[in-house]
Amino acid sequence: MRVYVVQNPLSFHARAFPASAAAYAALLQGKYDEYANILWENMGALEDADLEKYAKDAGLDVEKWKKDKDSEEVTGWLKSNQAIAAALGASGTPAFFINGEFLSGAQDFEKFKVIIDKQIEKANKLVEKKVPAEALHTVLTATAVQGKYRRFVIEGKPAPAVQAAEAEAEKEPFSKTVAELAIGDSPRKGHGDEVVITECSEFQ
Repeated sequence: MRVYVVQNPLSFHARAFPASAAAYAALLQGKYDEYANILWENMGALEDADLEKYAKDAGLDVEKWKKDKDSEEVTGWLKSNQAIAAALGASGTPAFFINGEFLSGAQDFEKFKVIIDKQIEKANKLVEKKVPAEALHTVLTATAVQGKYRRFVIEGKPAPAVQAAEAEAEKEPFSKTVAELAIGDSPRKGHGDEVVITECSEFQ
């Protein structure tokens, strides 16, 4: 299992963007999990003074954290995450893509288990056919990714944002934004090559 977290602070949640920026600044010090866990426990208290207190509680270098959270690097990273979420069609949070298969909203474990078990069964069959472990995710997501821009597909159709973006592709090649789901700097948990969950979420 591997979980990639794509921050998608929604525009109508005033404190979502600052909270996500604060979490990424914690990631730059190797303490994303510690900081994010505090945010999840205090979703109703996300003002600047609260975020700074949590930085202290998480054991961060607070001065570096302050500088990082307001930097162009962090702002640019968050905007790129928002673009990825929009391209996938994740208009709300949380939204999950389990090896490319869409699951919307805060669901219970059983909903995830059905999809994960299906993906593990597919992966085991590929292993029996001598498909190398490092190629499993690529093969398993082949049916979820199609076309020139390697876009994710929801229920057999391209994500809505992808359809809209294709009209603009010649002006600004869409592949620059979401090719290969470029989420390399996103916080991630777990190890393995069988099942990858891409989670689009925020803290408010």
